[in-house]
Amino acid sequence: MMLRIVYAFAKILVLLFLVTNGLSAFAQEEQSVRMEQALENNAGEGESEIDLSELTDVLEYFKEHPLNINKSDANELYDSKLFTPLQISSLIFHRQRFGDILAIQELQVVPGFDETILRELEPYLTTGRYFDDPNANFGRMVREGKHQLISRVQFILQEKNGYIEDDSRPYLGSPLAIYTRYRFTFMKKISWGFTADKDAGEQFFKGNLKRRGFDFYTAHFAMRNVGPFALIAIGDYQVGYGQGLTLSSGLSGGKPADPVQVRRDGFGIKPYTSSNEAFFKRGIALSIKKRSFTTDAFISYRKVDANISQAADTSDAESYFTSLQESGYHRTESEFADRKAIAELFYGGHIGYRKRQVSLGTTFVNTIFSGPFSKEIKPYNQFDFRGKSLMNAGFDYAWLFRNISFFGEVAASPNGSIAFLNGFTMGLHPTMAISILHRHYPRNFQSLTSGAFKESGNNANEQGFYAGISVKPVKTISVLCSYDRFYFPWLRYRTDGPSGGEEFSGTITYSPSRKTSLYIRGRYSQKMLNLPEEFVLINSISEVTQKGLRFHLTTKISSSFTIRSRVEVVSYNYAGESEQGFAVMQDVQFHPMSFPLSFNFRYAMFDTESYDSRIYSYENDVLYGYSIPAYYYRGSRFYFNTRIKIRKGFDCWLRYSISAYSNREVIGSGYEEIEGNKKEEVKIQFRFEW
Repeated sequence: MMLRIVYAFAKILVLLFLVTNGLSAFAQEEQSVRMEQALENNAGEGESEIDLSELTDVLEYFKEHPLNINKSDANELYDSKLFTPLQISSLIFHRQRFGDILAIQELQVVPGFDETILRELEPYLTTGRYFDDPNANFGRMVREGKHQLISRVQFILQEKNGYIEDDSRPYLGSPLAIYTRYRFTFMKKISWGFTADKDAGEQFFKGNLKRRGFDFYTAHFAMRNVGPFALIAIGDYQVGYGQGLTLSSGLSGGKPADPVQVRRDGFGIKPYTSSNEAFFKRGIALSIKKRSFTTDAFISYRKVDANISQAADTSDAESYFTSLQESGYHRTESEFADRKAIAELFYGGHIGYRKRQVSLGTTFVNTIFSGPFSKEIKPYNQFDFRGKSLMNAGFDYAWLFRNISFFGEVAASPNGSIAFLNGFTMGLHPTMAISILHRHYPRNFQSLTSGAFKESGNNANEQGFYAGISVKPVKTISVLCSYDRFYFPWLRYRTDGPSGGEEFSGTITYSPSRKTSLYIRGRYSQKMLNLPEEFVLINSISEVTQKGLRFHLTTKISSSFTIRSRVEVVSYNYAGESEQGFAVMQDVQFHPMSFPLSFNFRYAMFDTESYDSRIYSYENDVLYGYSIPAYYYRGSRFYFNTRIKIRKGFDCWLRYSISAYSNREVIGSGYEEIEGNKKEEVKIQFRFEW
C-alpha cells in the first residue's frame, strides 16, 4: 500500500515538473474555494449521483450579482453565507462610524478581515450602487435587460446495458443528455425564463414525449417592487424561511464548509431556474413588505413522481402511493409509469418582522395529495407520515447582539410532535469565532418540507450537539474545527436499535504569500449499522468508523496560471473488517485576462478497496454544470475543460473526462453497466448573451 502511494506521488511530481516548465507562460484563474468546499461537503454526505445543480446555480448567482456591502443590513449579510458573526458586527459598526466602504480593500482595517479573506470574498462583493431601479418602467426593462441562452449536450462514449439494441432494450431514449436554459433579467427588478432538460436514457420527441419534446420543463416570471408587492413570482419558485425546519423547498440540511456558518436564514421566495425535478413549487407566490413587516403567501399545484400501488382488499380498488420519487429519471417503462403519478396541492404563508438586528417569523404550510400516501409499515418507519394531507407550522427567530448571533426555530406537526433547534455564533476575538447548535427532532415529527441542519434522514428521530471554531493565530495560518455528537432514539434504516455517533473535522490552512496556499484537512466519523446477515442470526449493531486525511497545495505561478496538487488517504472499518484507500491529483488551470481561450485539466490516480472507502473530489466543469465523482477501486482519471470566447456574447465550453480501472472488467451494474474498464464522457455547451 505504502509503495503504491510513494510511486503515485513521485509520478505526480514528475508530471508537475513537466507542466510547470512547459507552460510557465500561462495562467489560470482559480475556482472559488467556497464553491468547491460546499459542493464536496454536500456530495460527501450522500451519494455521488445526487443532483447539485441547484447549489451551483445559487453560487453562480452571487458571482453575477455581487452583494453590496454598503446597502445590506445584518440579516442580508447573514443570508449571503459569506461572513462570520464577528465580520458582520464589525462591518456594521465600521459603516456606522466611518460611513460607506469606498473599496473592498478598505475592509482590511475592519476586525475579522484580512488580505487572504478578501481575496476569497472579492468576487462576491461590491461597493458600487445598489443593483435595483424602482423607477424603471417595463419598456425600459425590456430594452436594457440582459438575455442569456445556454444549450448543453453530454454523453458517455461507451454503451451501457440499458441501450443495447435487442427486443428487451430497457431504456426508452437515447444516451444523450440535453439541457437548454433561457433567462432574461434587468438588474434585480425583473426575471423570466425557462429550462428544458432531458436525462440520458429518456425519450426526446418520440414515444410518450413525441409532442412534448423534453422530459422536464420549468419556467418562471418574477418582478420586484410592483405597487404594494415586494415580489411577485409566477410559475416555478422555491420558498424557505428561518432555519428550514418548517419549510425549505430546496437542497439543504448538510453541514457547512465553514464550521462557524451554521445559521441558515431562509431565502424567502425566489424564482426557480435549476434542472432538479423535485425541489420546487409551481404556482404563484407573493410578498408584501411594509416598514419592518413582510407578509408572504404562496400556492402550488403540480404533478409529482410517485410509486402507485393498488389496494387488493377493497371493492373499489382504491389506489395509493408508497413513495415519492425524487431522482427525476424516466428512462424505463417502470420509471415512466411513476412520472407525474400524483397531484400535489401546496399552500401556505409567512409573516416576518425585521428591524435592525432582530428577525422574527412564523410559517404555515399544508400539503394535500390526490391519493393517500401509504408506505409499507416497518419497525423503523412506523412513525412516518401516512395519509392525504399534512400541515406544519413553525416559529423562527434571529438576534444579533454585539458580536453574538442567536438563532433558532420550533416546528410542529398535526400529531402533536414538536421539533426544535437553537444555536448561537460568537466572535470572541478579531481572530476567533465559535458556533454552538443543539437540535431535537422527535421520532414522530412529520414533515414533507423540512430541510434543517441534520446528520441524516428527514429531520426526525435525531438529537444532536454541534460545535465549531474558527481561529487565526497568525496572519498566515487559519484553523477550522467542528465536532458533532448525535443520537437516534429510535430504529433507523439498516440500524435495528437506538444508535448514535460522532464526527470531527479539522482544517489547517497555511498561506505564506498571495501565490501559495496549503491546507491539511482531517475527518473522523463513527456511526452504527446492523452487522451483515451472514455474521449473525439476529440483527446486531456494529460501529462503522471512517477516517480521512487530505493535503492540498495551491501555487499561483503568475496572474493567470495556477497549479493545484492533492493527496488524500481514507480508512473504513466495519464488522471487524478494515479498508484503506488513497487518491493523488494534479490540476492545471489557465485563464488569461485578455485571451479568448482558457482551460483546466486534472490527472488523478486512486486505489480504494471498495465503494465504502470512496473519495469525493470536486472537478471544474462547464458553467452551471457540476462534477463531484466518487473515486473507488483502482485506476486513474483525467479530465480537460476548456472555454472559448468566440466573440462578445458568444462562449463555448468543451469538457472531456475518462476513468480507467486496472482491476475492473465491467463498470457499474444493472442497466448502467459498461463492458470494459474505461468510461469516457463528453460535454459541449454554448452560451449566447445579448
